[in-house]
Amino acid sequence: MGLLDDLKKQADLVKTQQILQQNLQGDKLKLVEEKMKQTFQYVHELLKQLAVVKPTSPLVYTIPGVAEFRNLVFSESFIDYRRKRINDKEYFDTIHFFIKWAGPETIVIETDMPPAMQKVRESLWLSKVKFVEEEKKNARGFVVGAKFSVPRAVLTDVVIKADHEQGQLLFQTTHLFGLGSEPLAVPAPEVSDELLEDFARALIGQPSEIRKFRVAGAGAAAR
Repeated sequence: MGLLDDLKKQADLVKTQQILQQNLQGDKLKLVEEKMKQTFQYVHELLKQLAVVKPTSPLVYTIPGVAEFRNLVFSESFIDYRRKRINDKEYFDTIHFFIKWAGPETIVIETDMPPAMQKVRESLWLSKVKFVEEEKKNARGFVVGAKFSVPRAVLTDVVIKADHEQGQLLFQTTHLFGLGSEPLAVPAPEVSDELLEDFARALIGQPSEIRKFRVAGAGAAAR
């Protein structure tokens, strides 16, 4: 067998491997697309029902050393998606939705010393909640304290990214399990009606197993 025959065999092997890889990638693309569509349809319907029922979240949202939000009620929601072109065809790229939980009162926190001001300010920033700060000054114009007004409202925000290459759905969640951020990676074959129901339980503050898909080593911004 000559050199040319060896090169032809090697070329055939490379072509076969390329075809197998393309088929595998095509299967992943198709599966992720199906699961993204299923997820969007499920969450879209879920949000419509929550808008009617308006449940109260059983979660306690704690801002360490500052305040706790309890008995927040479903206030409003939003959902949308974006698509992208792959090989001249449109596919789901991201799904974005949020649920706003709110209460009737505004929490007011007053501090009298700059160090205390900074501590409260940093806790509020880390917790990613909205607030208004009013500085208190003495007769000489020096800042001697502050009043922080914090609406009792929490936005559970979720962005789901289609990872076609790895065949998974990447969830970036904010304030899902309490105050803080939590990334999840769900293999596309795992996405089912049962899993989406479990995810829905987490969204309304009920016990859920969805956290088992938490990305290893990722830390939450707040608790």
